[in-house]
Amino acid sequence: MKKIMIFIAALCVVTAAGALYASTSAAKVSAAGASEYTLTVNGRAVQVNTAEQMPFEHKSTVMVPLRATAESLGYEVSWIAAEKAVRVEDRIQSVLLKQGSTQAKFTGKLKVINLNQDVELPVPVQSRKGIMYVPTAFFEPFFNEVVIKEGNISISAQMSSIQ
Repeated sequence: MKKIMIFIAALCVVTAAGALYASTSAAKVSAAGASEYTLTVNGRAVQVNTAEQMPFEHKSTVMVPLRATAESLGYEVSWIAAEKAVRVEDRIQSVLLKQGSTQAKFTGKLKVINLNQDVELPVPVQSRKGIMYVPTAFFEPFFNEVVIKEGNISISAQMSSIQ
């Protein structure tokens, strides 16, 4: 009888330890997978319509929804069906992006300064459920300041410094 009681007690300890380990591991996985970011453009929070439009991290690079972010900065976003590409434009320059590509082709001119350049993005442009995402670094050649700190993404136009 004493051996049975010791066996049952040991079984309870092992079961409790296993359950405790599993619950902490699951919490770590869900916390890592659900890293949420808030997106602020020019000091205003960008409202996303659904959870699918939330910024996310891909290969240590923060991705933001292209249209919502670009339009919040005052850029025009258009789809070019013939090229299967997206064009983002402001009054100085434009850029052409293709899904799955790491190349962003900027064209434009600021007075006598040629702004034409090919920019290599850290990760490819992605599409999720019909929403195109770009790395936050995409907005820097448009003369924007990008700051990512403690789950907050802040993108601010720096046009006053170049006018």
